[in-house]
Amino acid sequence: MFFLFAICNAQTVTDKKNNALSLELGKSGLIYNLNFDHKFPTKNFGLRVGFGSNFSKYLQAFTTGAGGYYLIGHETNFLELGIDLNYLSIDEVSDDQKGVPLIYPNYPVKTFYASANIGYRRYGRKTLFRIGLSPGLIKDDFLPGGYISFGLTF
Repeated sequence: MFFLFAICNAQTVTDKKNNALSLELGKSGLIYNLNFDHKFPTKNFGLRVGFGSNFSKYLQAFTTGAGGYYLIGHETNFLELGIDLNYLSIDEVSDDQKGVPLIYPNYPVKTFYASANIGYRRYGRKTLFRIGLSPGLIKDDFLPGGYISFGLTF
């Protein structure tokens, strides 16, 4: 009897999707980021990897990195607390063009970039929405940062 119950329980279908691919504006020092997100099943934490660029002609920037997060809440709405470590490369092609120093530095740099994030996360049936603040440090500069992200879960 116990064996039969265990087999039936293992075959229950869940509609929770733990992976997401999302486009993020802001966050890890750049304007456009593509992220892969994995939330561990039955846990309130997960990991995220991604890369991004500003696609600018005169102050070219690229980042890649990873981070972890912890979720507070239940069902579909969460407070997200996390930390990221990214490699950031900015090449200045023209010194008369400047970046937005609130989002990424406006000078050439190749360094690791640590940032924290606190925000809101919402899971839809097939979607992921995130918005929040992401302060970070690059060398001696504090960047306030922020992000908004839309993605598809699978």
